[in-house]
Amino acid sequence: MNDRPGAGTELYELFPSVQRTYAQIADWTGIDVQRIFHEQREPGQEHRQGVGAIRQAAAILGIADVLAEEYAITPTAVCGLSFGALVAATLAGSVERRDLFILLMRFREVPPPTVSESRRQAVAMLRIPLENDPAAFVADAPDVHLSADLGRVGTGNERMVLLGGYRAALESFGATLPPGALHVSDDHGAAFHSPLQRHVTEFIEPTLEAMTFRDPRVPVHSCMERKALTTGEEIRDLFHRNPTDPVSVPHMIGGLEDAGTELGLVLGPAAFGTFQNAQFPVVHVESPDHVFEAMTAVYDFGIELPPVDDATMGSPR
Repeated sequence: MNDRPGAGTELYELFPSVQRTYAQIADWTGIDVQRIFHEQREPGQEHRQGVGAIRQAAAILGIADVLAEEYAITPTAVCGLSFGALVAATLAGSVERRDLFILLMRFREVPPPTVSESRRQAVAMLRIPLENDPAAFVADAPDVHLSADLGRVGTGNERMVLLGGYRAALESFGATLPPGALHVSDDHGAAFHSPLQRHVTEFIEPTLEAMTFRDPRVPVHSCMERKALTTGEEIRDLFHRNPTDPVSVPHMIGGLEDAGTELGLVLGPAAFGTFQNAQFPVVHVESPDHVFEAMTAVYDFGIELPPVDDATMGSPR
């Protein structure tokens, strides 16, 4: 997650559509708008998504509303990495916005895993040769799991992967590699997208069961396999698997490339460099200036916009 306190404030000050979006979110969550913008994560709560997920989702939805209502710019496909995949499915109309924020509030209540100090969770970063299969690279490392494949980095001959596991296991695995190759983070205490997050899935299961998942209005390109999700059941599976299954930027971008994507818009706070390897042009949209850049790119690349009456993808639900 690329949470940044204050994200979305400029758009909120300028556009009534964004103000309406945030008012709804405040109503659904019980968190007032200024808290959404500025609340910090509490120390020791790394196992929870906290307010950061709510802040980032609000920013993404607000930007989508501006693009749709002010400029009739709506997507023909959507995608997102990790938590972003849940927001993308909501943008596609598979999940009601209210239900998404109810779920995010439940994530704030996830209890910490009750384990000993020797079994504390952690996240590590590692570069491996581009041609290596990331899952196979850690297959024989006990209690070490692939969490994310972030794709090509540097000169393009390597890929960056994130690993999740018990801190002691990650450090033991790192000792088998060249010195300094594996960096175990001191900031993250939860092995997201690994089997160690099974307790999260179990905790949110009743909430997921109560949610309605409809067929998305546009394809949702998965970050778990190179596949376009087009049914409500596929989206339900995405939500169930999100805490425990590894995610992949190459799967996500590759799916968009397979679909013939002409232009990508990355909404809200994001590690924008992650998308620079795409074969299609990409524009980051987070500020009012970025909105203008997105509009300009749409016309520069000759993207055909839908009729105004059909431009409702970003309207609040």
